[in-house]
Amino acid sequence: MNRHAQSLLLITLGLAAAWITLPTGEYLNYVRPGFRIPLLTAAAVLIALGVAGLVRRPAPAEHEDPAEHGHDHHGHDDHGHDEHGHDHSRGPRVAWLLGLPVLVIAVIAPPALGSYMASRGTGRAPAPPADSRQYGEIAVSVAPAQMSIGEYIGRAFQAQRGNPKALEGVRVRLTGFVTPRREGGWYLTRMKIACCAGDAVAFRVIVHGVPQPPADRWVQVTGTWRRPPAGTPPTDEQAMDATRAVPIQRPEQPYD
Repeated sequence: MNRHAQSLLLITLGLAAAWITLPTGEYLNYVRPGFRIPLLTAAAVLIALGVAGLVRRPAPAEHEDPAEHGHDHHGHDDHGHDEHGHDHSRGPRVAWLLGLPVLVIAVIAPPALGSYMASRGTGRAPAPPADSRQYGEIAVSVAPAQMSIGEYIGRAFQAQRGNPKALEGVRVRLTGFVTPRREGGWYLTRMKIACCAGDAVAFRVIVHGVPQPPADRWVQVTGTWRRPPAGTPPTDEQAMDATRAVPIQRPEQPYD
């Protein structure tokens, strides 16, 4: 790979990072929204480095013939072993691998994690909140209480541990995508990430009472918490009795 190819590759990589961050917002499929500024900064640095590599003048070793300076190559014969004739502007061939992310984004454009990854889980609920005071009593309202699946699981844990006002009897509305269950039925699922898609954890709730939509379909489900049978550990998966499941467009931010 010569110097110009290296520079063009850096510019292309920077433009790809800027493209998925600003016009399309596809970066939200892979990282949290807080990474927007670092991604744009990295894109600007890559583009600047690439432009600088294109406009800088090549070093003498890249274009001058050592014979012009009268060197006798220190007694070496003409087998191409003189150090001054080497082209130091060429980088290692492995540098072409920098083009793979651009190719993946342009050709494949991986979507946000869906039911396939969520179904790889262990059948256990995510860890409940350590502070039992994290969630207060839900205000009485005609409309269902809108909450994340993570909050629903946390409230269900509290209700099971002796604080029924946290969730019992309250109509709630949850948003997520459909994941089929091996045992039959389906989950309403939302992936939770701390940093990027690589550390994603599936937050999911078993849905009863409404037909299963197609896998990976995003829906809003309205219903109430289904109290588990007595003796069920709070760390088991939680469920809800649904009265309605409405298909929706995928949210701009697919992760919790």
